[in-house]
Amino acid sequence: MDIFSAGLTFDVENLGRVRGGSFALKPLTIFCGLNNSGKTWTMYSLYHFFKLLKGWKELSEKPKPGLKKFNEVMSKGLPRLFNASKEELNDTRFAANLTDRRTWQSIAKCDEADAFLIPAERSGLHLFFRELSTRRTALLHHASRDNIDINELLRDVIRSRYAMPIARYIDWLNELADKQKSKSEGFHAYAECLKKDLAGGAYKVDARTGSIEFKPYQVKRDGRKTSRLRLHMTSSTVKSLFGLWFYLEHEARPGGVLMIDEPELNIHPENQRKIARLLARLVNAGLNIVISTHSDYIVREFNSMIMLNRDEKGKLRRKHRYKEDEILNPDRVGAYLFEKQTIESSKITSDNGIHAVTFNSVIRNLNNVNNDIYYSIQEQQDQSAGK
Repeated sequence: MDIFSAGLTFDVENLGRVRGGSFALKPLTIFCGLNNSGKTWTMYSLYHFFKLLKGWKELSEKPKPGLKKFNEVMSKGLPRLFNASKEELNDTRFAANLTDRRTWQSIAKCDEADAFLIPAERSGLHLFFRELSTRRTALLHHASRDNIDINELLRDVIRSRYAMPIARYIDWLNELADKQKSKSEGFHAYAECLKKDLAGGAYKVDARTGSIEFKPYQVKRDGRKTSRLRLHMTSSTVKSLFGLWFYLEHEARPGGVLMIDEPELNIHPENQRKIARLLARLVNAGLNIVISTHSDYIVREFNSMIMLNRDEKGKLRRKHRYKEDEILNPDRVGAYLFEKQTIESSKITSDNGIHAVTFNSVIRNLNNVNNDIYYSIQEQQDQSAGK
């Protein structure tokens, strides 16, 4: 059973800034909206769903408990997900919905790939993951005291100081040396594309220490080749893209779930278009993608690839240099606007792509202000010259 074609939807109530709303899973699911509108909270909750589902499949009970019980456990686990108190989330609800009970039983025992979430904090985490390792931080904190409280030490070591997706990403980074021994299934070419077209160089993880290095492709001004750099000496773009490259090179599997909070971080508009094309290729190659974004460039690039779905002879695709595997079927895309404390579905058509009101209104206002300032100044100058 493919979760992303099963008609699975999610209801959200009192989750962060979101008072209510719902969304459905598609092979490409996009969360758009203003800052502090609940996109990350919702993405983390969806990540929680996949992690809980993985444990649910391992239950020995046959038949497995139904969807109602699953939703109860999922909502009760939200405080742990966000590392918050029960009181802070006592009226929060995040629930999965299906119209067919038999479909849930199929999902509950299927072998879907695990979800992998790349957080918005990734650039800093790529630099300081050792220092941020929960257990190490706790041990160092207590070791610096004259009087060590064993009970408090154990509590700090066992419990993370971060939201679950952040804590697990830190743990993942601390395991890079071992994880690089494996290879992804069919996604090496996309990792190479990221290195060439976006990062502009090659990453390397030291097999002994796990430290991250980067070698730029360009040559120095004196004609010599560049040397390998430690990650903290590289650009913000290189830092931001490392996690995606490593996942595609070593862990991606067809049917897997890749979640990226703000893929546009530290990336020039031209490269935001490129990363949108890369994400489209990944979707068409069998990965399921969930992103949250503030980028009009990414959404508009998605729109172009959706509209090219109607370019039957491929003339426009070739003219604008799109690859065949970059074309998006609108039926496989879901876009949701986080606005006014709600989640609303955005209309998607082959004629126009995603109807992203949040971006259109900002661009329209910006153009109106820019035009008014320009023409008003021209009019003032013409009046002054006439005098």
